[in-house]
Amino acid sequence: MDTETRQERARSGNYPPQAALADAWDEHRRYVGFAAGLFAVGILIGIALMVAGYNLLEIIQEVVGQPLFPDISDRSRAELAQFLLLNNSRAFILSILGALTLGLLTAWAMLFNGVIVGNVGAYIASEVGVGYILVGLLPHGIFELPALFVAAGVGFRLLYRVGQRVRGGRDAVFTKPYLYRTAVLVLVAWLLLLLAAIVEAFVTPALLEALFAGRLEGASAAP
Repeated sequence: MDTETRQERARSGNYPPQAALADAWDEHRRYVGFAAGLFAVGILIGIALMVAGYNLLEIIQEVVGQPLFPDISDRSRAELAQFLLLNNSRAFILSILGALTLGLLTAWAMLFNGVIVGNVGAYIASEVGVGYILVGLLPHGIFELPALFVAAGVGFRLLYRVGQRVRGGRDAVFTKPYLYRTAVLVLVAWLLLLLAAIVEAFVTPALLEALFAGRLEGASAAP
């Protein structure tokens, strides 16, 4: 939908959430795609590093002195869902606020997370197979990754609007219609994060146990 139609809706006060969401997606989709592209590049880099013999989890633990991912084995399913939602919400907010760093923090987050996913995924796939990775990531990843890409896209789009304002191509960075439709998009994306946390805490472990319990026992028993 074009800018003139958005302005007409804003003036008339008739801007339903469905229309605002559609407009926000139309405005942000290129930036969301850019974020997804950075993540994909990161995955390829992570896989290449593992093929070259670099296990980033081990390297990071040696450098930092503690593992990148905390031990969550003693948490209940509800506690795990809460932990995942809180952790992903931090990344979600930082991806948006990365616009304050000229997009560098947002771009780094997308690239780094992709590298970690690619590297860890390649390692686990070599140990227990690609099927384990697909079952372990896809059920919640189909919700979590788009949500994080949207957050990054919002950050990139905000940076672009600031650039337009600096160059004189835009009267204001923030307008009521922009804030409204972007807030609707952000809310929907965060709800996807909530759904992802529930799936990852309750559904993914059950699927892995049902499908790969024997293989995991064999891998742990191997010398």
